[in-house]
Amino acid sequence: MEVVAGKKIARLASNWAMRVAKYALTLIAALAWAQAFTFEIASPVAAQNYALKSAAFVFRTSGCAAAQKIEVSATAEGFAGGTRRSTLLRVVESRPGVYGIERQWDPGQWVVVLKGSCGSDKAGAIVPIGPRGFVREASKTFSHPPAADEIEAALKAIPEGGYK
Repeated sequence: MEVVAGKKIARLASNWAMRVAKYALTLIAALAWAQAFTFEIASPVAAQNYALKSAAFVFRTSGCAAAQKIEVSATAEGFAGGTRRSTLLRVVESRPGVYGIERQWDPGQWVVVLKGSCGSDKAGAIVPIGPRGFVREASKTFSHPPAADEIEAALKAIPEGGYK
């Protein structure tokens, strides 16, 4: 293909090079679309919903093309009054794919365990809780629901006296 610009003739890339570039872009787009199902943890302000301003944290799902297929659950695992406890938590949906976790546990040392699915894809997260909300730097996401040993390891990783 030739383009005339003024009096100069410039040759554009051959059809072969154009086809290779087209296929490369298609492959990149397909890989981006095939993102794994996962959780993204954030502070309550990220939900942009006044009703969740008092939440301990919010999270959103990504990598699921059909928001109506998403199922999520949460439990608080930890120690209160020297006793190991597990509490099923209510998950508040702000809008499709965006959720909040309100404080629903007694004072103590806690991690919130998130489990979710999008069809056959699974995801999970362990979110340590401090006195001012979630502890971002200690939060972990998984490509599977957290196993009992991963939860116990997260509880053991809580500093003496809890997060500050």
